[in-house]
Amino acid sequence: MSIYPTQHTEHTLDGLRRLITEIGQGGGLVSPSIYDTAMALRFDTFPDARESIIAWLLDQQRSDGGWGLSSVPRARALPTLASIVALHPYRDAAPRVRKACEGALAFLRDQAEHWGTSLPDDIPVGLELLLPWLLREASSLGLGVDSTPYRALSALGDRRRALIGKARPGAGSAASHSWEGWGSGSSPDLLDGSGGVGHSPAATAAWLHASRDRADLADARATARDYLLQASRSTQVGVPGVVPTVWPIDRFEQAWVLYALRILDLVDHPRLADVVRPKLLDLGAALRAEGMGMSDAFVHDGDITSTVIATLGDLGAPRALDTLRRFEKDGMFITYANELQPSLTTNAHAIHALACHGEKAPEPTRYLLRRQEPDGRWVGDKWHSSWLYTTTQVMLALLQEGQVSAVKAGTEALLRAQREDGGWGAGCVSTAAETAYAVLALFAVRKDRELEAMTRGAWQRGSTWLMANADVELDQDQLRWIGKELYCPARVDRAWILGALLVSQPS
Repeated sequence: MSIYPTQHTEHTLDGLRRLITEIGQGGGLVSPSIYDTAMALRFDTFPDARESIIAWLLDQQRSDGGWGLSSVPRARALPTLASIVALHPYRDAAPRVRKACEGALAFLRDQAEHWGTSLPDDIPVGLELLLPWLLREASSLGLGVDSTPYRALSALGDRRRALIGKARPGAGSAASHSWEGWGSGSSPDLLDGSGGVGHSPAATAAWLHASRDRADLADARATARDYLLQASRSTQVGVPGVVPTVWPIDRFEQAWVLYALRILDLVDHPRLADVVRPKLLDLGAALRAEGMGMSDAFVHDGDITSTVIATLGDLGAPRALDTLRRFEKDGMFITYANELQPSLTTNAHAIHALACHGEKAPEPTRYLLRRQEPDGRWVGDKWHSSWLYTTTQVMLALLQEGQVSAVKAGTEALLRAQREDGGWGAGCVSTAAETAYAVLALFAVRKDRELEAMTRGAWQRGSTWLMANADVELDQDQLRWIGKELYCPARVDRAWILGALLVSQPS
């Protein structure tokens, strides 16, 4: 018996069809970033929109004085300090700005307890470069922010800068994404094919500031400014200078939307196949021997490459596994060269990609088994802050490897974590995307009779919650992906939500 009425299925199918046709348009849709927007204000990139940018930043401040999601405390230091530095010049002209800065400084003092002598793997992207840089900026402004709690982070930053110095990264490299924290000069060679620096609005704003007196770079500066305008549009906020933390992400968006459909066995759905297949063929044509990155203008990475190879299956390049092996290091799989923290989900996606081609991945499998918590979860991934996402992705990989015991423990963890309302959420409330991840995992394990019987009721309650909440508007509390700060690639999350809804409805 269907748990959804027929008209709901039609609505979901229509939504999925629209989403699939829109994949990659506008470089992808990404939530607005506090940190990057603060940097656009700090460098006064859009003077005509200054008041609107300030108002937007102030509206994002939390009641405790900080910026960012309270359930992920280490992801709050960067947007909070960036906002203080950016708002500081305007504190005397507006009482609200002064009050915001005072509250934020107090918040940082109270937050010091979250920083110890060791660092987890899931710190925000480039934090070891960016926070020490902003601490120096704050010191030059006389803001009195204590850098002592961040000594371990600064030490990691020293290691990172040494690696950057040896590698001498160019345009479109992983290191260029955090250029504002380590780079200098104003060479136009820093601009990649997106028109910006490192697919980063903050780095691009910093470059525009550094090149402000270079009349000979008028054309390059116009290109960089246009990049920021386009990036602003991707947030759908409508304010030039309110920008995302990363853009463009068209290949990332394409890969992950189609990956969701592949996992959910929706690629050949009779109502979707005609719009899915052209996107799959385009994805296959875009996959290079070196791999694939978040866009065609950014360095290839192991996570997106793994996901693409798993998604394409038989449509993939004849030597797809040779491409994947480029990201193998010491038996494990990396996202980028010279990374200092491993990724659970990158290895999970590599396992899945190999399994799609009939190959095993013993060392990554052992790594994932070692990293399972006593309560059955997997936590601490560098690309996503929600254990629900991480656990789901790892469970899907281990299912391919026949690791039934670990998958069962993960399933039990999901069942224990289901909220009374039927949804799931790593924070204080259930969210649509996280509930979709859990519903997807329970859908996947239903092939095992014991697990199917164990999960049937939870799966139906979760699906019912998802139907009632799938269209709730995104807010700060639903940002879970890890960039320089937490963010949401809107179409990606939407694909998981709609896909989970659709498979909850019998065909």
